[in-house]
Amino acid sequence: PVSLQQFLEWRKGNGEIPRHCVLITLDEADAAAYKVALPVLQQYGFPFVVFTDARCFQESPTHLSVQKLQEMRRAGATVGSRTMTRPLACDWTFAAERSQEAVEKMAERELGVSAQRITATFGSCEAFSYPRGYADSNMVEHLAVYGYKAAFCRIPGKVNRETSAYMLNRYMIADMPGFAKAVNFGPAEKDAEVLQRVRDIAARHLPVSSPVEVSSPMTASGACPAFANNAAAGDAVQPPLPPVVDPLPGLVSDAPEVASVPIPSPVAEQEESPQENLKDPVLMPRPVSTLPAAGTFIKRSPDGDWVTREFSQPLVPREQTRVAVLGYHDFSNSRPVSEMCMRTAEFCQQMQYIKDAGLTVITMQDFQEWLLGDRRLPERCVLITIDDGWRSVYSEAFPVLRAYGYPFTLYLYTEFLKGQGLALQPEMIREMMTCGATIGCHSATHLYPSKWKAHAPDSPEYEALLQQELVDAVADIKKMFGNCSTYCYPGGYFTPAMLEKLQSTDVKLAFTVYEKKVTTLETPLQVHRYMVFGTDPRIFRRAVNFDDVAGIKPTAQGITEARARAESFFPPAFEGIGNIPEPPEPMPEPDEPPSSLPEPLPAPIKVHEPDIPHLEDIPAPEYTSVSA
Repeated sequence: PVSLQQFLEWRKGNGEIPRHCVLITLDEADAAAYKVALPVLQQYGFPFVVFTDARCFQESPTHLSVQKLQEMRRAGATVGSRTMTRPLACDWTFAAERSQEAVEKMAERELGVSAQRITATFGSCEAFSYPRGYADSNMVEHLAVYGYKAAFCRIPGKVNRETSAYMLNRYMIADMPGFAKAVNFGPAEKDAEVLQRVRDIAARHLPVSSPVEVSSPMTASGACPAFANNAAAGDAVQPPLPPVVDPLPGLVSDAPEVASVPIPSPVAEQEESPQENLKDPVLMPRPVSTLPAAGTFIKRSPDGDWVTREFSQPLVPREQTRVAVLGYHDFSNSRPVSEMCMRTAEFCQQMQYIKDAGLTVITMQDFQEWLLGDRRLPERCVLITIDDGWRSVYSEAFPVLRAYGYPFTLYLYTEFLKGQGLALQPEMIREMMTCGATIGCHSATHLYPSKWKAHAPDSPEYEALLQQELVDAVADIKKMFGNCSTYCYPGGYFTPAMLEKLQSTDVKLAFTVYEKKVTTLETPLQVHRYMVFGTDPRIFRRAVNFDDVAGIKPTAQGITEARARAESFFPPAFEGIGNIPEPPEPMPEPDEPPSSLPEPLPAPIKVHEPDIPHLEDIPAPEYTSVSA
């Protein structure tokens, strides 16, 4: 037996494996895979691949939980994908008949999102199993785009280095004859001899007094009737011992001699065999920018926010600029992925793609001055924002952002900062402010829409909430950190009363959670933003796709290719992937005493180190006015 990694390296010509090898795959990540197959594979120490659909990782009769899949992984398993929802052949055909765009979206959901979820949870997802064996050219092409290295069908046969990487043969084992055919590396006439050896070994070593061979329903009524009387044996509580079937001549048997009868081939349970000769796609590497993604950003005054003095990309007229505002929350390589919590490794991969694609990362002050008509920017820009103030921003995201030299904005709600346990401490925030962070307000207590809707808009209670959550919260942030000119609505919820109240403060911009590229037509107190969830990679793809629908596939390919560069550039972001603690740590109580600061961060890898002069020596930037 060989592992998937050994198999892939051998196929690439990077290593040798024994002449006769077996790659064990389990197509159903269900209770039987865990209860029956896992103990046997553990006992023999055999590596294997388990294919799961990524719709959810909740334990059920047809699916295993993350914890059990992790246990299989520790026992030598590699986790692969069977899509999100296991669509039928007719589903792919229907999508193709509708439009190419429908195929793209279906592939993105079934192949792309599946790969991302499995990678986020288990560290990688390089293998794919076609549900029911159905494959077509659209699927093959998209498998390569989303980073799969191998795809397995249900057509029996041995695999060599010349076999298509996306149509790898596989024996679907349904009975002993099928297994004998699979592990016979000699001529076909040796199948019967191998079968006899398999049966002899089973009789000696299986932990039962009389091993019972059960024929699959597919072959019970097939070309070999000698096995038909075993079909019901598996359903019996204590099945009777079937007649000994000896396929070799000269041995005593109660059944007719069957040496001349060929062992039936397992029938592939596939809905439709590929009709065309599928070939491995030849993907052209996406162009990679060599320019820094962020320019030289500086402060005009000690208490001011960061502003970019010089960009690496050319400036364009204001109306030609589009900005993708990205919103993040929490980061971890070890805690379970959720909408709010993203893998640190995936965040690093996304930051690498921004650089590769030639996008420009801007500061909040750049964005504000551009939107309000005071300056120009490059054509395709990204603004990075992080909500709430989780401590993982300092320990996980900040080292990545500092390594790439990206400015960013932290949206803090003041009540959370008092919790200490999982929240950023003021010292952490101030350190990040010296390295490109801008601070914005995210309310006082992060009220959700239901809390606001519990009071009439004209009631004294509602007015008190407006004062507390907006006016007082902005003032508190300014008092703590020196400046605060932007606001972020918790949950994206806002009302006319909130807009009016913000106008009475120094807030110039306020951000929602509604997806759209920002242009000069944006309403300053209702700015669109892409909330990048840890469970859905499509959001980031939409955000950084500046070519609209036509760019889905190249964007996805570019993000996939960025992973290797990101891991090479900043390896710390990829440490500890998939080591999910069990059980998870409990949430600290609000009155828990402050914990100590984490160890100092290692010196970051420098992408660019701008020579920041003394503040008093910085000349006033020359901005283009609206009339110009």
